[in-house]
Amino acid sequence: MKNQTKYKHIIWDWNGTLINDAWLFVELMNQELETRNLPLISVSDYRAKFTFPVKRYYENLGFNFEKENFEKVGLAFINKFKKRNKEPDLYENTYEVLNKIHSLGINQSIVSAQENNLLNETVRFYKLNSFFKNVAGIGHYYADDKISLAKDIRKKISCDNKEILVIGDSVHDYEVAKSLSVDCVLFSNGHYAKKRLLKCNCDIIDNHLELLDYLS
Repeated sequence: MKNQTKYKHIIWDWNGTLINDAWLFVELMNQELETRNLPLISVSDYRAKFTFPVKRYYENLGFNFEKENFEKVGLAFINKFKKRNKEPDLYENTYEVLNKIHSLGINQSIVSAQENNLLNETVRFYKLNSFFKNVAGIGHYYADDKISLAKDIRKKISCDNKEILVIGDSVHDYEVAKSLSVDCVLFSNGHYAKKRLLKCNCDIIDNHLELLDYLS
């Protein structure tokens, strides 16, 4: 099918955008909070409080990094996550939408704050790797430097800025799009509550099928 949209390349976020995993982040974080006698959180709390850099999110939950090391805390969390990261489901219609975009001849990539090897392993597990030209995560487990990573991937994409669309679920994904001077659409049922996304100057969708309106 011929691509009649202006977009020639879509850059996806992963966690909370293609895969419905906020609940798992909450379960694992509550284990860490409980051992420190800190208040537990719900998914709603998480979507209201999660932020980048991740260290700030931990501090907002009550972690004291004058008394313990952030890198050690973060690595302990990731080790638990790696044991369960294949439990979440893809969002409803994820495969359908990726396949439709592929059929239109639009290239796709993933740029994620997840560690690169873990990200690629997970994308292969869900049998989505054939849809993507690039699957790029960061070089460590501390979920920062996504903008630099996105700029590196941008160099591999031979399109004008106006032909690239970033799709994510956080204010940081909007910041990534702004840093690339490309369009952005944010998904409201991921890791950020919708009211937090409304301050971003971009369109917001509640369902992945709504993306097809941008490509018709």
